[in-house]
Amino acid sequence: MAAGVVGLLMIAGCNTTAFPGRTGVPRGAKVVGGGLAINWEAPTAGTVYLVEETSGKIIETQSLDEDATFEFDADFSDDDVVKTFERVTGVGIEKVRLVLYFKPSPPEAETP
Repeated sequence: MAAGVVGLLMIAGCNTTAFPGRTGVPRGAKVVGGGLAINWEAPTAGTVYLVEETSGKIIETQSLDEDATFEFDADFSDDDVVKTFERVTGVGIEKVRLVLYFKPSPPEAETP
């Protein structure tokens, strides 16, 4: 539960907007999952962005190595988690739509 609350409080504020209303999601990021429970394995090294689509706010950003797993499980049965989520995103729990984006890391340059 504590990890979920901490994750909700980790709102990013980058200025690399590639999608209207989704602050911080870079160009080239692709939708790879979503929902209240996510367990996704990265096909290559890169960064995941968990976005609450209604507000456009990033809930969590995490760098992953190839074959690393991103896990998220929102326990909205806990009133404290619901209140924190609603306060941080400004979205009522009934309108929550979580989407996971992935941006692969650029390939490393080979040295001769």
